[in-house]
Amino acid sequence: MAQAQLFSDVIRTQALERPESVAATCNGLNLTYGELDNRANRVARGLIAAGCRPDARVAILSKNSNEYIEILGGALKARAVLLALNWRLAASELRYILDHGEAQFLFVEAEFADLAGQAADVLREPGQVILIGTGQEYESWRDSQSNEDPRLGGALSDIFVQMYTSGTTGLPKGVQLTHASYAASFAAMDALDWNRTGPEDTIFAPAPFFHVNGLNGILRSLQSGSRLLSVDQFRPAEVVALFESERVTRGGMAPAMVQMCLEVPGIAERDFSALRLIMYGGSPISETVMKKARDVFGCDFAQAYGMTETSGALTMLTPADHRDDSRLLACGRPLLGIELKVVRPDGSTCDTREVGEVVTRGAMLTPGYWKDSKATAETIRDGWLHTGDAGYFNEDGYLHIHDRVKEMIVSGGENVYPAEVENALAKDPDISDVAVIGVPDEKWGEAVKAIVVLRPGAAADGPAIIARARTHIAGYKVPKSIDFIDVIPRNPSGKILRRDLRKPYWADRTRAVN
Repeated sequence: MAQAQLFSDVIRTQALERPESVAATCNGLNLTYGELDNRANRVARGLIAAGCRPDARVAILSKNSNEYIEILGGALKARAVLLALNWRLAASELRYILDHGEAQFLFVEAEFADLAGQAADVLREPGQVILIGTGQEYESWRDSQSNEDPRLGGALSDIFVQMYTSGTTGLPKGVQLTHASYAASFAAMDALDWNRTGPEDTIFAPAPFFHVNGLNGILRSLQSGSRLLSVDQFRPAEVVALFESERVTRGGMAPAMVQMCLEVPGIAERDFSALRLIMYGGSPISETVMKKARDVFGCDFAQAYGMTETSGALTMLTPADHRDDSRLLACGRPLLGIELKVVRPDGSTCDTREVGEVVTRGAMLTPGYWKDSKATAETIRDGWLHTGDAGYFNEDGYLHIHDRVKEMIVSGGENVYPAEVENALAKDPDISDVAVIGVPDEKWGEAVKAIVVLRPGAAADGPAIIARARTHIAGYKVPKSIDFIDVIPRNPSGKILRRDLRKPYWADRTRAVN
């Protein structure tokens, strides 16, 4: 097993060993390892000259691009912490994250300049905003800096990225991840012979780089000297064509993405002979989709189960497991070096097939949430991270997710907490009371549904309520549908009886998650 390195050193090493090899192809443009190292040096020098010090927060609001990877590299070399911002968020959500994260610098793709302008006033000194894109200032700013490597060193325990997740209280939490947590996660992945990658690989990673799956695509590719292939937006027909023309060897997609690709006309006539593996996660895959995907792509499949707080995968359903359709609803077995168990409310370990909360521990865990000791203490107890997922182990040691202890909704691989959506809907002048739940959705796994009690005299106009909600929260969090009732069921302490509300929508399902 290779010795763990700082990711800044990974970039330096690859530039020395393969300077002319392509590190990334984003939106049709190539970035070599030599260019990445040189440009990361310049970004780092520019940040340092502007007052960036180790541990400073550098935010980025951009779709997937080579520039994104350069800025990540520059933050690494400046020993700063990258705040990866979700460009789907509303201005008020971005403003909270920039303020809470104490961001000092903000790189913004020109497309989001107006959005950023509504939030950037909370930046800490020096408060520098740099626009990315054709004809914008980023390229000239970068190229005006020295290309001398700052070589600031660092420690594996350094936090280098902070990713914000939805919060149970309605406020997002900043998950801090370190070089060491990623080293442990990647070591567990590399222990699987079939999962190793190298310079000969082209890895397709369409997940947004602000998402842990997108960031992992960058870091895994850099670590192995592979070529990363990405796009600014997932367009099924374009992706299918890229798989063929770019000779993709490995791909990472959510089940919904796989299904959308299979619907592209003429896909069965494409040449996918270079493709060895498609990794998916976020939800299980149906037997029907799996069978068609095997026939069309002719490659192996694997499913990963994990979360942002664990730097990546905890369990893996291997290619061999996918040859047994009875295992497709499982999440797989724990990876090497990762402890996983299912516990009762009192902390004792559950018996086989007894449902409890999934907890985990190991070196891959986050050290905690930024400036939120309460949430950290609630999530990580006695070294064990409580995932909020309810599940069980079967007789063969395979983990099955049965339900959620927390109230989170997973729609298209994105986490949505009802409290966030309820807070936004509560601002609506027509709403007296509201509850938000996840309901089954064939395409996205789950869809966000609002159960609304109207104020006297208000019209039951679901589309209007949905439209108004879009001004407060990201589009993927906005309810896809609204039902109207007279009273929201609550317990004596006022807590919403969400399971009672969910029950009719999940009545014909064997599991309470999709």
